[in-house]
Amino acid sequence: MSYSITARIYQTNPNAFFQVVEKTVWNYANGGNWTEANGQHILSMGGSGTSGTMRFSSSDTGESFLVALGVHNYKRWGDIVADLKNDQTGIIINPEYYKAGKRATQRERQLSQFTVKNSKGRPLTVNFTDADGKDLACDIIIG
Repeated sequence: MSYSITARIYQTNPNAFFQVVEKTVWNYANGGNWTEANGQHILSMGGSGTSGTMRFSSSDTGESFLVALGVHNYKRWGDIVADLKNDQTGIIINPEYYKAGKRATQRERQLSQFTVKNSKGRPLTVNFTDADGKDLACDIIIG
């Protein structure tokens, strides 16, 4: 069964502007891709066991973080990795959610909502608004 996750991005604090600087797809034999429509980012996946990441960066403050979204055992999951170092890209981090990688536990939790604060105290949230079925949706909220 194919899945899609439509992500809407909300920036609620005007002291920094974040932009998407990288998108990845973990192609676990299912295929997948990112598209954009109406200001939304859409991750299309050929089946369960697939995920993607979006890396955000602010040139105003030097902050960066990554949002991972996917489907595991037919349920959605999301995660946020804050305070990225220069060598921490989506292409490096996305595989860490699989094959006993250091982030696999977060994928297996299958959370529909996750919030973390970065080292500057900025809250970062991913919240699935459509959390069941094959057409999923989430809000990414940057405080």
